[in-house]
Amino acid sequence: MLWIKRNLIFAIALLVAVGLFGYGCFYAYTAWSQNSELQTQIEQADADLKKIYNSPGTFPSPTNITVLRSQELEVRQFLTNALAAQSRITFDPAINPAAFKTLLDNTIAELGRDADRARVAVVQRDFSFSSIKPLVSFVEGSVPLLAEQLAEIKVVVGVLLRSEISSLDSIRREAVSKDDAGTVSTADYHNLVRRTNELTGEISSFYSVTFHGFSESLAAFIDNVQKSKEVLAVRILTAAPASAQRAGVAPLNPLLPASPVAQPPFVRTPLPGTRPGPVVAAPVRRLETLADEKAFRVSALIEVIKPPLPAPAEPAQ
Repeated sequence: MLWIKRNLIFAIALLVAVGLFGYGCFYAYTAWSQNSELQTQIEQADADLKKIYNSPGTFPSPTNITVLRSQELEVRQFLTNALAAQSRITFDPAINPAAFKTLLDNTIAELGRDADRARVAVVQRDFSFSSIKPLVSFVEGSVPLLAEQLAEIKVVVGVLLRSEISSLDSIRREAVSKDDAGTVSTADYHNLVRRTNELTGEISSFYSVTFHGFSESLAAFIDNVQKSKEVLAVRILTAAPASAQRAGVAPLNPLLPASPVAQPPFVRTPLPGTRPGPVVAAPVRRLETLADEKAFRVSALIEVIKPPLPAPAEPAQ
């Protein structure tokens, strides 16, 4: 005890050193134990993976890889054939502004004549080009996009006219040029933008249409969309009852009576020398209503799907 009293600081330091050494040994043993457990788990996982990999009939085996490569070639060939079968909507991408102005006026006039021949009332006589039609000059780069939309709208309107709808209320398109963006009219445009299919490279444009018709016209519209040689699809379709006047049906003639004139009952004339019998009214023949057809107001979103543009030819070396 005397030595400890004389060397108290040294004894305390020695005791602390022994304690730290013991803690270090305990920490090293704990870490070594955890490392051993992790090493055992890694070896077990590696053994399980090798077992799965080497077991017969389990992917990835050479047989499965061969089958997948064959199926990939089949899918790519199918996509190639499907894209080749699509009918591209033709337009001149190199059209100049003056020629486009003439084309726009002629196409709108032609669609108007087609609607008149089909007896379809068209509310939007400019077919979504009311803000573009008065222009004489166009922003550089906008004419090809407008020419493409004009060709697509001609296809869409043709489908509607063939469906024998009662009236075409509106058709809206995407604002694709600066001339579209500079207008204050919103009746011609919607907020959807075109998109590209990352797998096939196809480009989709959208057109919103609103028309009136009966159930037969609605069925014909869907059928004509499916049968179109161009790739069209109906993405959204809503139908609501509409009045007969909005559907293009002529109202009743105000000069005619609102209800049939009542006919007097049939009276049998008694023969001479006989007593008159009771008056018997003739039976009234009533027509049975087989179908109470009502008009519909239909709003639809039509997708025009176009094959990818051909890759530009590489210049000759």
